Amino acid sequence: MRILALAFCFFISGVQAAQYHLVTENFPPLNMTNNGSEYARNQRVTGIATDIVRTLFDTMDLEYRVTLYPDWDRAFNQALDDENVGVYSTFRTSEREERFRWVGPLFDEEWIILAPADSDVSLESIHDLKKYRVGSYEADAISDYLKEKGVPLVTTRGDVLNAMNMRLGKIDLWATSSLSGPFIAERYNMDVKRLLTFNTSQLWLAMNKNANPELIKALNAELGSLKKNGQLETILSQYINE
Repeated sequence: MRILALAFCFFISGVQAAQYHLVTENFPPLNMTNNGSEYARNQRVTGIATDIVRTLFDTMDLEYRVTLYPDWDRAFNQALDDENVGVYSTFRTSEREERFRWVGPLFDEEWIILAPADSDVSLESIHDLKKYRVGSYEADAISDYLKEKGVPLVTTRGDVLNAMNMRLGKIDLWATSSLSGPFIAERYNMDVKRLLTFNTSQLWLAMNKNANPELIKALNAELGSLKKNGQLETILSQYINE
């Protein structure tokens, strides 16, 4: 038992001595900046997912820094290539499963179709989307999913641009998540309505595949505690008005 205790102490000392780099993209309200910029570091980075991972690492007394990049590919590839780097918030897909070590899920979301509040469009299923101009975020799994279903899309490099395209009448419908779409619409004083919910998903923190498995186990255990004691719901309530 003493040997196991000493081994655990050495493990804790090792992970606490390391500095972790948590990287993300601008995707409000999950990950965003507090000054509207496309690049930010540390306390300039905020959002639901940022607050969750920050609370998680703070609770475990781990040293870390946070960077928000304007380019998702840069964040994703850095977590792929560099040890002690994690990218959030990302979908845990079969293609990505063996490329990372996973912490989460941080939260669940629904994939939805939004329309202007005065729209007369009616949808029974995603197959009906083929009749309309549907905007989506090109780097998102939602876009990949709809393309696989044969839905033609008008893609942009950010969900805010989809909101602007809808306002300008360049798209009829907006494929987005239940967390980001309504938040962005409210921020830009847009009156929208949900026409369809077509999938559900979970978003995760993906750590570099060389991360210590015991670290991942400890992070997941602590995340479970944060969920049980209500801290995650408190974070969500600061951004989402039910």
